[in-house]
Amino acid sequence: MSGRILVVDDMLLSRMVLRVRLASACYQTLHANSGAEALEMARGLLPDLIVVNYALPDMPAPELCTSLRGDPKTAHIPIIVFSSDGGRELRLRALGAGADDFLCKPIDEQFLLSRIRVLLRHSAAETEYQTQATPMLRLGLAEAAAQFHGPAHVVMVGPRPGHDGTAPQPDAVPCDRVLPLSDLLAALPEGVIPDLLVLSPDVLEQGVLNVIAELRARPATRRMPKLALVGAASRLSAAMLLDIGAEDVMRLPLDIEEFHLRRTALIARKRRYDAMRRALGTELDLAARDPLTGLFNRRYAMSRLSDLVAAQGMAGPGGFGLLMIDLDNFKRVNDNFGHSAGDDVLVELAARIGARIGPTDILARFGGEEFLLILPGGGLAQAHQMAEAIRQQIEERPFVLTQGGYHLSITASIGVTAHHPAESDSYHTVLEQIRKVVDHADQALRLSKAGGRNRVSLGKTAVA
Repeated sequence: MSGRILVVDDMLLSRMVLRVRLASACYQTLHANSGAEALEMARGLLPDLIVVNYALPDMPAPELCTSLRGDPKTAHIPIIVFSSDGGRELRLRALGAGADDFLCKPIDEQFLLSRIRVLLRHSAAETEYQTQATPMLRLGLAEAAAQFHGPAHVVMVGPRPGHDGTAPQPDAVPCDRVLPLSDLLAALPEGVIPDLLVLSPDVLEQGVLNVIAELRARPATRRMPKLALVGAASRLSAAMLLDIGAEDVMRLPLDIEEFHLRRTALIARKRRYDAMRRALGTELDLAARDPLTGLFNRRYAMSRLSDLVAAQGMAGPGGFGLLMIDLDNFKRVNDNFGHSAGDDVLVELAARIGARIGPTDILARFGGEEFLLILPGGGLAQAHQMAEAIRQQIEERPFVLTQGGYHLSITASIGVTAHHPAESDSYHTVLEQIRKVVDHADQALRLSKAGGRNRVSLGKTAVA
């Protein structure tokens, strides 16, 4: 995994040793010999990870971490602090300031590289989210706005709990409940959505590869951070645990204060990624929506038609029905009352049709005052029945304008067709079939217009 790592240390020999270690793993290194220089380089070059000596000439590492975490541009760059003093106080101070890990010299090279690989995966995920986002969303993701979160749920994967569902007391692991691995893999209990999985030493000793691999393979637990606990006398390698999927490792006996710091950092990262996924999902959904009516747009409708045609029989026994709906004399509304009145009519029309259709039906604004309704699994008779119901619902009561309170009588003409995969011409491409079925609906719509409007006409079915 390539990546740029900023090494911050005032000792030339120490920087050179780290440079050689990291270069052997094909990492590109940048170098700074003070905290001020590191801040400038981090903000200007945005490295993928920062490795910093605790004792810098101008500021201690915790102060540098605080400055980096306080800047939206550098807030999520992973940081590893190292020191020749492995005292608990220094470790807690570094973790509390935002460091992702604290390593004591002499540094275990295998563990260092494994830790770097884990943190670079997170850095790559951050970059990927930022790359996918539009400039406006990217700005929102960079803001350090506080969000409300409920209490975190920590679940320990371990031996079966007692009758009260609490964690085993000997290990004194702060968690909400204990779940056996078999129960967790089968299905998450109702109402249980863990923010963090703590892997007990007993479970890891029984089959570490299977435990982490299975948790990473299951959709329900794939994105949940995993903190592995290793017994003091265990032969399990912390580096191996990181490489096969654990986000962090702690050895027993457990330092409760350190556990809470690491727990908080892991949960905060998970919640941030969850928020980014939701934001990107919302943005993608908005890209498929008409901004005025909230309905799907033409692009999305054509994509869904492509899926249904390509399925060739998987859409249901009757293929799908298709309705082309067009408002009659809609130009008069805009000319006589203004475009805001026309918008009122379109929004109300979308609401009326939406109230009539089923949950699997796809309603889209096709363009202007024209709407497309796809009925997956429906045939011509069902589509005709739906079209008559929609036509009557549009006609039966007037549309009320928000400005002026005018009541307008609006009608619609509808063209209906259906696509039957069994009858379709296999020599036509999917795109050709889509164009033909839409054209059949459009021809039927023109028949309704020519026949006096406010009516439903049937078009050709299948693809001839």
